[in-house]
Amino acid sequence: MNTVKRPLSVWIAQILLVVCVLLLLFTLLMDIAMVLTRLNETSVVIPALVVFAVLFAIIVLFAASFFGMLKAKAYGRWLGVSSIVLVWAFILLAQLRRPSGPFSYYEYDNRAQVVGAIFAQLLLHGLFLTLIFRLAFARNVGAFFRSDATQQIVGPERG
Repeated sequence: MNTVKRPLSVWIAQILLVVCVLLLLFTLLMDIAMVLTRLNETSVVIPALVVFAVLFAIIVLFAASFFGMLKAKAYGRWLGVSSIVLVWAFILLAQLRRPSGPFSYYEYDNRAQVVGAIFAQLLLHGLFLTLIFRLAFARNVGAFFRSDATQQIVGPERG
Protein backbone atom coordinates (compact mmCIF):
# COMPACT_ATOMS: atom_id res chain seq x y z
CA MET A 1 0.00 0.00 0.00
CA ASN A 2 1.36 3.38 -0.93
CA THR A 3 1.89 5.85 1.91
CA VAL A 4 2.77 8.80 -0.34
CA LYS A 5 0.03 10.43 -2.42
CA ARG A 6 0.37 10.18 -6.20
CA PRO A 7 1.67 13.55 -7.47
CA LEU A 8 -0.28 15.52 -10.05
CA SER A 9 2.49 15.17 -12.64
CA VAL A 10 2.23 11.37 -12.39
CA TRP A 11 -1.54 11.55 -12.91
CA ILE A 12 -1.12 13.81 -15.95
CA ALA A 13 1.59 11.56 -17.40
CA GLN A 14 -0.58 8.47 -16.97
CA ILE A 15 -3.57 10.16 -18.62
CA LEU A 16 -1.37 11.29 -21.50
CA LEU A 17 -0.02 7.77 -21.92
CA VAL A 18 -3.51 6.24 -21.98
CA VAL A 19 -4.68 8.75 -24.59
CA CYS A 20 -1.60 8.02 -26.73
CA VAL A 21 -2.11 4.25 -26.44
CA LEU A 22 -5.75 4.58 -27.49
CA LEU A 23 -4.82 6.76 -30.47
CA LEU A 24 -2.06 4.38 -31.54
CA LEU A 25 -4.35 1.35 -31.19
CA PHE A 26 -6.92 3.09 -33.38
CA THR A 27 -4.18 3.89 -35.92
CA LEU A 28 -2.97 0.29 -35.84
CA LEU A 29 -6.47 -1.06 -36.42
CA MET A 30 -7.07 1.35 -39.30
CA ASP A 31 -3.75 0.32 -40.86
CA ILE A 32 -4.66 -3.34 -40.54
CA ALA A 33 -7.99 -2.68 -42.23
CA MET A 34 -6.26 -0.81 -45.04
CA VAL A 35 -3.75 -3.62 -45.60
CA LEU A 36 -6.47 -6.26 -45.60
CA THR A 37 -8.24 -4.43 -48.42
CA ARG A 38 -5.02 -4.42 -50.47
CA LEU A 39 -3.78 -7.88 -49.55
CA ASN A 40 -3.22 -8.98 -53.14
CA GLU A 41 -0.63 -6.20 -53.73
CA THR A 42 2.79 -7.50 -52.66
CA SER A 43 4.36 -4.03 -52.52
CA VAL A 44 2.17 -3.13 -49.52
CA VAL A 45 2.85 -6.09 -47.24
CA ILE A 46 6.50 -5.51 -46.22
CA PRO A 47 6.20 -1.77 -45.40
CA ALA A 48 2.96 -2.50 -43.56
CA LEU A 49 4.68 -5.13 -41.39
CA VAL A 50 7.40 -2.62 -40.51
CA VAL A 51 4.78 -0.03 -39.57
CA PHE A 52 2.89 -2.61 -37.48
CA ALA A 53 6.07 -3.61 -35.66
CA VAL A 54 7.01 -0.01 -34.85
CA LEU A 55 3.49 0.90 -33.70
CA PHE A 56 3.29 -2.25 -31.59
CA ALA A 57 6.67 -1.51 -29.96
CA ILE A 58 5.58 2.04 -29.12
CA ILE A 59 2.26 0.78 -27.71
CA VAL A 60 4.12 -1.75 -25.53
CA LEU A 61 6.49 0.98 -24.32
CA PHE A 62 3.61 3.29 -23.39
CA ALA A 63 1.64 0.49 -21.71
CA ALA A 64 4.69 -0.64 -19.71
CA SER A 65 5.24 2.97 -18.66
CA PHE A 66 1.64 3.32 -17.55
CA PHE A 67 1.59 0.11 -15.52
CA GLY A 68 5.02 0.81 -14.03
CA MET A 69 3.81 4.20 -12.84
CA LEU A 70 0.56 2.65 -11.66
CA LYS A 71 2.51 0.27 -9.39
CA ALA A 72 4.92 3.07 -8.35
CA LYS A 73 8.00 1.28 -9.68
CA ALA A 74 11.18 3.16 -10.55
CA TYR A 75 11.26 1.71 -14.05
CA GLY A 76 7.76 3.12 -14.62
CA ARG A 77 9.00 6.60 -13.80
CA TRP A 78 11.87 6.49 -16.28
CA LEU A 79 9.89 4.71 -18.97
CA GLY A 80 7.22 7.37 -18.46
CA VAL A 81 9.78 10.15 -18.88
CA SER A 82 11.16 8.53 -22.03
CA SER A 83 7.65 7.95 -23.40
CA ILE A 84 6.64 11.57 -22.87
CA VAL A 85 9.90 12.74 -24.45
CA LEU A 86 9.04 10.50 -27.42
CA VAL A 87 5.55 12.03 -27.70
CA TRP A 88 7.06 15.52 -27.50
CA ALA A 89 9.61 14.59 -30.18
CA PHE A 90 6.79 13.35 -32.46
CA ILE A 91 4.97 16.67 -31.97
CA LEU A 92 8.13 18.62 -32.79
CA LEU A 93 8.79 16.46 -35.84
CA ALA A 94 5.24 16.93 -37.12
CA GLN A 95 5.59 20.70 -36.76
CA LEU A 96 8.99 20.93 -38.40
CA ARG A 97 8.31 18.48 -41.23
CA ARG A 98 4.66 18.79 -42.09
CA PRO A 99 3.24 15.62 -43.61
CA SER A 100 1.74 15.89 -47.06
CA GLY A 101 -1.85 14.97 -47.64
CA PRO A 102 -5.16 16.06 -49.10
CA PHE A 103 -5.79 18.71 -46.44
CA SER A 104 -4.23 22.15 -46.72
CA TYR A 105 -2.64 23.84 -43.74
CA TYR A 106 -4.08 26.96 -42.16
CA GLU A 107 -2.62 30.22 -43.42
CA TYR A 108 -2.62 33.19 -41.06
CA ASP A 109 -4.37 36.36 -42.20
CA ASN A 110 -2.66 38.92 -39.95
CA ARG A 111 0.03 39.41 -37.32
CA ALA A 112 -2.34 38.83 -34.42
CA GLN A 113 -3.01 35.28 -35.59
CA VAL A 114 0.73 34.64 -36.00
CA VAL A 115 1.45 35.96 -32.50
CA GLY A 116 -1.39 33.87 -31.07
CA ALA A 117 -0.07 30.77 -32.79
CA ILE A 118 3.43 31.42 -31.47
CA PHE A 119 2.15 31.86 -27.92
CA ALA A 120 0.06 28.68 -28.22
CA GLN A 121 3.10 26.71 -29.41
CA LEU A 122 5.27 28.14 -26.64
CA LEU A 123 2.61 27.21 -24.09
CA LEU A 124 2.30 23.66 -25.45
CA HIS A 125 6.05 23.05 -25.46
CA GLY A 126 6.45 24.72 -22.08
CA LEU A 127 3.83 22.43 -20.58
CA PHE A 128 5.51 19.36 -22.06
CA LEU A 129 8.91 20.44 -20.73
CA THR A 130 7.43 21.19 -17.32
CA LEU A 131 5.82 17.75 -17.18
CA ILE A 132 9.04 16.05 -18.28
CA PHE A 133 11.19 17.88 -15.73
CA ARG A 134 8.68 17.45 -12.90
CA LEU A 135 8.37 13.74 -13.60
CA ALA A 136 12.14 13.33 -13.77
CA PHE A 137 13.42 15.62 -11.02
CA ALA A 138 10.67 16.64 -8.56
CA ARG A 139 11.15 15.64 -4.92
CA ASN A 140 7.57 14.53 -4.35
CA VAL A 141 7.68 12.34 -7.48
CA GLY A 142 10.97 10.85 -6.26
CA ALA A 143 9.41 10.14 -2.86
CA PHE A 144 6.44 8.48 -4.54
CA PHE A 145 8.63 6.17 -6.62
CA ARG A 146 11.16 5.41 -3.88
CA SER A 147 10.81 1.80 -2.78
CA ASP A 148 10.78 2.56 0.95
CA ALA A 149 7.95 5.08 0.48
CA THR A 150 5.77 2.55 -1.32
CA GLN A 151 6.10 -0.15 1.33
CA GLN A 152 3.81 -0.18 4.33
CA ILE A 153 4.75 -2.10 7.45
CA VAL A 154 1.97 -4.56 8.20
CA GLY A 155 3.03 -6.01 11.55
CA PRO A 156 5.25 -4.88 14.37
CA GLU A 157 8.73 -3.87 13.29
CA ARG A 158 11.38 -6.45 14.13
CA GLY A 159 15.02 -6.13 14.63
